[in-house]
Amino acid sequence: MARENIYFIVTPPGLEQICAGEVRSLGIEPLSISSCGLEFAGGLRELYLANLWLRSASRILVRLGEISARDFPSLFQKLAKLPWGRFVKPGQDCRVSVSCHSSRLNHSGRIADTCRKAIVRALGQDFSGEAEVRIYLRFVDDRCQVSVDSSGEHLHRRGYRQAHGAAPLRETLAAGCLLACGYDGRRPLIDLMTGSGTFALEAAMIALNRAPGLTRSFTFMDWPKFRPGLWQQVCDEAVSRQHKTMPASIVAVDSNPKAIAAAEANLVSAGVQEKIDLRCCAMQELEAVGEEGLLICNPPYGERIGRHAALTALYRDLGHVYGQRFSSWRGAILCPDGVLLRATRLPMEPLLRLSNGGIRVGLFRKKS
Repeated sequence: MARENIYFIVTPPGLEQICAGEVRSLGIEPLSISSCGLEFAGGLRELYLANLWLRSASRILVRLGEISARDFPSLFQKLAKLPWGRFVKPGQDCRVSVSCHSSRLNHSGRIADTCRKAIVRALGQDFSGEAEVRIYLRFVDDRCQVSVDSSGEHLHRRGYRQAHGAAPLRETLAAGCLLACGYDGRRPLIDLMTGSGTFALEAAMIALNRAPGLTRSFTFMDWPKFRPGLWQQVCDEAVSRQHKTMPASIVAVDSNPKAIAAAEANLVSAGVQEKIDLRCCAMQELEAVGEEGLLICNPPYGERIGRHAALTALYRDLGHVYGQRFSSWRGAILCPDGVLLRATRLPMEPLLRLSNGGIRVGLFRKKS
């Protein structure tokens, strides 16, 4: 029987339940859901599936063990007994991140150094600067939870983004918003202020049932126990589940030619340039095609450019587009609650509370 581990999925704050729904769609039942993440149990197949398929996750950690320590010699001895050889090759470099709360050991630098020395003792070889492994130590009340990262680069890095617009939206947030709106690709979608195209691109990935991790690498590929045959099997299964055609249209709109150029570069990089209708025009020029669909956008908030009458007018125009031109469509806006949202004069309700670029925002849905 395959060895089962406990894994922790780190999510952007506010997307825990969305990610839990994704995990269940993979046939995995979460063990617990907490602030900024959730735990599940499984073997390597479940770990590979989660890294490959989860759209709203930031990274996936392996729980290596939990120890208690109130002095450094005890910490060293207990860390050295953990099964590092399953996840770290002899000589492979390690970066250790430490957090401490209500514990006698609270010098994060010395704790990290002790952990590195314990790994050298366990594996019998000093670090040589090979591919790096990230290790996380979390001390609370003299107990230390030890985790190893399986993902490597943040999971929002799908591999397709070649160009950035102003204040780009992370792919994980965009996907989480779409999933929160119930988007599955079977209804038309319009991204009213596409910027570098993140909403439209993530919508295309969902509509085509394309696994977001297919074109990137992961840290677990450097583990001593990596199973390339199993990974290839999981990837082949994912490819076989892709749709060749779009079930419904996706339109990405922006009035800024530079933003459209950035979005086009990203569409080409992702290989979906023929799947998305990219338009350089004002949103006020759009006409609804069909009676049902989803409007979504991430408009400027004003924190970076300063709030002024033109920004308020922009939100009033959004309200007109959502409430008049596309009155029968579902609509969602990612923005801060307050004056700007009220300027739309739309009846809105919050779906998610999130942070975008350090700014507290919400995903608000137009009430039907």
